[in-house]
Amino acid sequence: MRNNFLKLLLVLGVVSALPVELRSRVGVYDMNWVESTLRAMTLQEKIGQLFIVAAVSDEDQKNIYDFMQRSPYTMDKAYVSRLITDYHVGGVIFLGNGSTPEKQIEVTGAFQKLSKTPLMIALDAEWGLSMRLKEVMVFPRNNVLGNLHDFELVYLMGKEVGRELALIGVHMNLAPVIDVNNNPDNPIIGTRSFGDDPDLVAQNGIAYMRGLTDAGILSCAKHFPGHGDTKSDSHLILPVISHDRDRLNQIELYPFVQLIKNGVPAIMTAHLAVPALELDVRIPTSFSYNCVINLLKNELQFSGLVITDGLGMAGAVMHCPLAELELRALLAGNDILLCPLDVPNAVERIEQAIYDGVFSEQELDKRVFKILCAKAWAFSNHPESLNPVYDYDQLHTPEACALQSRLCQ
Repeated sequence: MRNNFLKLLLVLGVVSALPVELRSRVGVYDMNWVESTLRAMTLQEKIGQLFIVAAVSDEDQKNIYDFMQRSPYTMDKAYVSRLITDYHVGGVIFLGNGSTPEKQIEVTGAFQKLSKTPLMIALDAEWGLSMRLKEVMVFPRNNVLGNLHDFELVYLMGKEVGRELALIGVHMNLAPVIDVNNNPDNPIIGTRSFGDDPDLVAQNGIAYMRGLTDAGILSCAKHFPGHGDTKSDSHLILPVISHDRDRLNQIELYPFVQLIKNGVPAIMTAHLAVPALELDVRIPTSFSYNCVINLLKNELQFSGLVITDGLGMAGAVMHCPLAELELRALLAGNDILLCPLDVPNAVERIEQAIYDGVFSEQELDKRVFKILCAKAWAFSNHPESLNPVYDYDQLHTPEACALQSRLCQ
């Protein structure tokens, strides 16, 4: 079934562009859970909900992204466990590749048991679980999907990927990528994009997003305002996009506008320098009030969850003191701080900013309320995701194999 997407008016004056299922599936009981959970939280517990921290499900892996020794994140199980119990972080994202779904389920279950408030589990699964795990179904990348010109088939893939994510305890897929691939020298987007036509990218992105939604999984469009036309990788440097606003409207921003109109629940902000949006090129778009609040939230009227790209990436840290990363991202308008570098320091900085009147507790409550609503929607769709159980056959159904064959013809 293909669902329509509507905006849901939430309390505290927050309008969140979450799918209609948030009302129809969550129901009164779970909205009561959201409100009662928020009321019962201490200040530090509320601050903790802002963070989705990096983890690795297989600690024997030594080559995460081929640079385990250079990784900016501390991801061992004991450290992440401490962040959950002592700093009440709101979620976990599993990085790396080569682990098994069985191992990830085991670690996910252990983390969930430690958390007072259930964790939101996220994964980069742009082309399915195989982006991060082995012994799973392998589906095509976005460039192949874009060449199919079959939005219904893309929808079915999104729905199947979502079904498999739920089986391993994941609630949010950091996908679809809706960057327009219009620079052949781009070292990081390439096959992750649906193509070089903004409308084709938008239509495929909408289809994939709807598939995830119908599977009960939160989607996250990335990388706002558009990472396609760069010759550099924001993992390594702060890329510059020098186009004027008219060009940005026609190409880079177009898919985001279309997905916002269709109710995408979350958008990831990219670490880019875009002078047409932020005159100070030392400020990445992810840290820019002009880009996140003025453009994304006010002008484009997006009121879902805004999530930073990984805060350990060079594009984020080049022009910002490490001690200020998380606070500055929060002040710019981001709701979720992805892969923070120093959670203890960040909690202290944000708490001090509230005491100093730099950031209000009322605004914090609005951000946390949105996060809890997203969690309630995801948990209601898949209550079993809080205690997942490994089932090889369910991850390799005949229907999934048939879909794989259709996609790869």
